[in-house]
Amino acid sequence: MRKLKNIIRKIIFTFIKPPVVVIYNSNSQAGEDKVVDYLFSSMGIKQISYIDIGANDPVGCNNTYLFYQKGNKGVLVEPDFDFYKLIKDVRPQDLVINAAISDEANKEANFYIFDLPALNTLSAEEASVRSKSGAYKLIETRKIKLITVENIIKEYLNNGLPDLISLDVEGLDYLILDSFDFEKYPVPVWIVETCEYSEKHIKPKVTSIIDLMLSKGYFIFADTYINTIFVSSTWFENYNAK
Repeated sequence: MRKLKNIIRKIIFTFIKPPVVVIYNSNSQAGEDKVVDYLFSSMGIKQISYIDIGANDPVGCNNTYLFYQKGNKGVLVEPDFDFYKLIKDVRPQDLVINAAISDEANKEANFYIFDLPALNTLSAEEASVRSKSGAYKLIETRKIKLITVENIIKEYLNNGLPDLISLDVEGLDYLILDSFDFEKYPVPVWIVETCEYSEKHIKPKVTSIIDLMLSKGYFIFADTYINTIFVSSTWFENYNAK
């Protein structure tokens, strides 16, 4: 009887394909949060802390909202004041800082604001490129306080090491990473935007960031083309779940 049922099932599904149910519950741009969640889960890590630099929207296209939903807490840095207020409302358990990350602290810089907030940047060069494209308009330039990643770790995490840092600062990612003290603060996992701005689907990869992270003892756990997930080799190879 079982053989007969299997034969009938094969015949039916030859002509009628069974429905495929896909559950997609990522909040990241290209599923990066699910990849990192798998990484931590596979290592037996249930609770993590994070720093989200350039958080932008607190939910959509956000690399840390999934972990917030799971009861984790972290620090979100967002220079856009409107997004800063929105993040505070939507994610009250997180600490939110209205500032911009740079390689220098206690200074101010121009923050270029576009009619598409995802394009906002500290880089005058990036702002010029995006403005000249004609697709989006530069609507305002504001002064914004600058802090470093080390400032956040020292002042807001009491020198406690975050498990994850998500970095998206629109053109200044390499500068920030190059100035970061990886030896003193060996953050286990980084999600870093590693492609240049483009209004087309072709976005050149920033190989200098990848080369830098590899030289600092990280390996590529995954790459979605838009973002690269870097994992500390030392942490990964020597971590023991408690």
